[in-house]
Amino acid sequence: MDREKIIKRKNATKRRTAIEEIFYKTSHINMQINAKLDEINHWRHLATKAQTIFNAVNTGSASGYNRSKIEDCVCKITEIEESLKEDMEKLIQLKERAGSIIEKIDVPEYKSLLIHRYVCGKTWYEVADSLGYSYVHTVNRLHPRALKKICEMENENN
Repeated sequence: MDREKIIKRKNATKRRTAIEEIFYKTSHINMQINAKLDEINHWRHLATKAQTIFNAVNTGSASGYNRSKIEDCVCKITEIEESLKEDMEKLIQLKERAGSIIEKIDVPEYKSLLIHRYVCGKTWYEVADSLGYSYVHTVNRLHPRALKKICEMENENN
């Protein structure tokens, strides 16, 4: 019985509030977008390499192995760009929601932290540097306090 209570309590503390979920999704989609942009650059680089090789070995034949490689790269880039467009639309919606939540915070330090992280998409190291704090202070102290403040605001509104 005691063990079950402990497990339930741990699970309850791991749950995110609706607002925290918005922030989490914003960061997650930001990371996905950055990864897709890197992937597009990778495919563009491959296409450039393939084009260079194709031009160097092209003997005038209408069909060549490298030409299909270039087409494959272009198709892959197009596919990623379509997915990227969907992610961008989601991110814009989430950032608008996050921004409206953050605007209600009356502690400038918390507001700045949340804007840097969830609206601007900065890493924790960049956020800490922007605020002039250490990484540890920013992540382990300031961020939990900012989230607690938001949870308190959310509870007051409900």
